[in-house]
Amino acid sequence: MPGEIVFRFPDEGVGAAARLLDEAPETCRAAVEALPVSGLARHGIYSGSEVYLVLPELLTPPREHATTIVRPGDVGFLTVEKGSGYGIEESYSEICWFYDLDATPAMPEGPIAVNVFARLEDADAFFAVCRRMRLEGAKRIEVAPG
Repeated sequence: MPGEIVFRFPDEGVGAAARLLDEAPETCRAAVEALPVSGLARHGIYSGSEVYLVLPELLTPPREHATTIVRPGDVGFLTVEKGSGYGIEESYSEICWFYDLDATPAMPEGPIAVNVFARLEDADAFFAVCRRMRLEGAKRIEVAPG
């Protein structure tokens, strides 16, 4: 398994590498096996400084290294079950990342734990694009093994 994954906003010409964490081996394995993926990254509504990508397939790694307390650069994984909260009509999995100090992974009902499985490093330009997404909206993203 590679030691990192790479996030890239192709229309912005900006990317960043995230180092996989030993604390979440099953999540790392599931995420890497699902790569490469691309789609629209969206800014979180309830979570503060969070951007996420809904994955094209449902993944089911166990809860590991799960927390609601994240810091800038943390990369999380979450599977949300159909009917588990307001407006959730289908189950889905997502990769999410946090780019500033005000982030807390949350849904309308409140904080929700994510498996922190990777860490973005040297990502200032990448985070600048994430900040702009609050006003500019969704952006195309590609995520691939490093």
